[in-house]
Amino acid sequence: MPMIPYQTLKDSMEALGAEVEQLDTVTIYGRVIGVQGLLVEIMGPTHVMGIGSRVEIETAPHRYIHAEIVGFQGERALAMPFGALDGVRMGCRAIMLQHEATVQPCNAWLGRVVNGLGEPVDGKGSLPKGPLSQLIKGIPPAAHKRARVGGVLDLGVRALNTFVTCCTGQRLGIFAGSGVGKSVLMSMLAKNAACDVAVIGLIGERGREVQEFLEDDLGEAGLNKSVVVVATSDEPALMRRQAAYLTFAIAEYFRDQNKQV
Repeated sequence: MPMIPYQTLKDSMEALGAEVEQLDTVTIYGRVIGVQGLLVEIMGPTHVMGIGSRVEIETAPHRYIHAEIVGFQGERALAMPFGALDGVRMGCRAIMLQHEATVQPCNAWLGRVVNGLGEPVDGKGSLPKGPLSQLIKGIPPAAHKRARVGGVLDLGVRALNTFVTCCTGQRLGIFAGSGVGKSVLMSMLAKNAACDVAVIGLIGERGREVQEFLEDDLGEAGLNKSVVVVATSDEPALMRRQAAYLTFAIAEYFRDQNKQV
């Protein structure tokens, strides 16, 4: 029987402990009483539901649709789903998730592709969970606690280094029309920039373009040092927004691991 490294075992036990702490001791749920377009109306204990709260709509035994509370109308909560509403019917249980939405990335996520919920979509099996939980919607540090911009960062692209010099901790926006090379430039940054990890969010991309980016633009070398979050244009708007938050959360995890602010 192969020996398991101590650090791997320690991380696994810490991740398991974090999951146990998040288990709900009491199940609180409401009932679906109506569906209007993409809005699901839920009747139940609205006093424990808040804007941004998560619910799981049970469409069948062990089958759930994740949704988020986005508003209220009278005594009903209004929720938007992260996926298709197929199977939702009157009276379905809407189970409240009492803990905040978190993600538990780790170094084993490098080279993987996930969706907006942090689930693997690359066919490479399940993802291990790290020992630390990262809030999906992290609280930004106060202005007086933020570090100053660091030294010059080598982006690995001579034209950018010359004309658009970027420093560590700085933000850089790339804006252009479709088909002019934004994705190619982003893949060049991921592969050649002087960084250990690249976290890439493909939000609103056409479905056929994702595989082209992964195989042709990013390539195996770039993917091995990256975590890619994908939410294509045909997915619900809530899922695309969630994917953007998840991309930031994963990037913040690796930033904190490297002791950078």
